[in-house]
Amino acid sequence: MTFSYWPRWKSHHFHMVAALVAGFLTVADGPAAQEGKEGGALMAEQKTIVVIGASYAGGWNLEKPLAGFRFINKGIGGQQSFEMLSRFEADVVALKPNAVIIWGFINDVFRSDRGQIEQTLTRTQESLGTMIRMAKEAGITPILATEVTVRSRDEWRETLAGWASYLLGKTSYQDYVNSHVVRINRWLRETAARDGILLLDFEAALSNDRGVRRMEFAQPDGSHISQRGYEALSQLTEARLRSASVYRP
Repeated sequence: MTFSYWPRWKSHHFHMVAALVAGFLTVADGPAAQEGKEGGALMAEQKTIVVIGASYAGGWNLEKPLAGFRFINKGIGGQQSFEMLSRFEADVVALKPNAVIIWGFINDVFRSDRGQIEQTLTRTQESLGTMIRMAKEAGITPILATEVTVRSRDEWRETLAGWASYLLGKTSYQDYVNSHVVRINRWLRETAARDGILLLDFEAALSNDRGVRRMEFAQPDGSHISQRGYEALSQLTEARLRSASVYRP
């Protein structure tokens, strides 16, 4: 025997369950949920900057966003600019960032034979110029950073040797390196000005009035950057990104 009606007690419970489900769906899609969805959308839309370079770049802690940008650090210690170029496609273009900070050629100078320094610096300019072109062709905004100068090791022998070279009219190793760093940095500034590229002048931020890295911004080896140095670079980078409206997220 079959019944064509729905028992009243079952009908009552059915409507109660339906009301609870409807209420749950309303809460789940309410203001808090909507805020979460919007937050997720903002995270997905957050703009990204890749930093490519050597150990100076690799030591830069960029876990926290700067000026609203998320950073991806692609610094590899010991690399020269032509080695950065060789991985530019994989480490920058393939990631499809909004911009790339191209920073680093100190190892070009460190590792060059003095008799071959002119050929080395020509290759440096070619490598940096090719990275700029590759970024533009991929729709990625290039940002140039000048290289930082070095200072003597924090040892009395190094200091004494530096002063002796100065008094004898000889070029110390520190001055030899810095002269070539300044030379390529001049070319970077000219390139940025000519092509309308944002420039991060790291050299000026960390150097004293003689063009030598300030002591508080260097580690004891005179080359690598101290924590205070990186803090200064982060402050400069954030200020420059905020001042350039085209880069704002």
